[in-house]
Amino acid sequence: MARQKPKNLYPIKNLAEANTALAEIAEMKRTVKATESSMNDEIDRLKAEAEASVAPLLSKMGNLENGLLAFAEFNKDELFVDKRSKELDFGSLGYRRSKEIKPAAKKTLAMVLGKIKSLGFAEAIRTKESVNKDELAQWTDEKLALVDARRVEKDTFWYEVAEQEINDQAV
Repeated sequence: MARQKPKNLYPIKNLAEANTALAEIAEMKRTVKATESSMNDEIDRLKAEAEASVAPLLSKMGNLENGLLAFAEFNKDELFVDKRSKELDFGSLGYRRSKEIKPAAKKTLAMVLGKIKSLGFAEAIRTKESVNKDELAQWTDEKLALVDARRVEKDTFWYEVAEQEINDQAV
């Protein structure tokens, strides 16, 4: 065990008192360790109980999320004609448009990196020498084509629960 420096001075007058103080410290440490061990056992038990009790809820929630995704995909053309989201009584669902930089057809990121180097676009190269897609995202499509890259748009599904309304109805 490592040596300890006391934080506050507790006057000890002789070796007998020093020995008694050491015994008290040892007993206190044993008590603290026993209490912490008991606490950790209780925490582990509570965590296991909580995991077991929420597992069916998490499973059903995942099934409902998958159902929302399937519904949205199947009805995408009718539901999201004017707007990218749909407000409902208990939340909203919709699609968020995002853009991603990918190599042009039959090209790899390594080929894009070589082309970026040869054309002197150093700002698009990270120091670990990989393609800086954040920088490429700022480029025009013509500049991307110069280095054999292309911009690909994709739709990512999302949903948001209106927890306040649900809490208000539960009360």
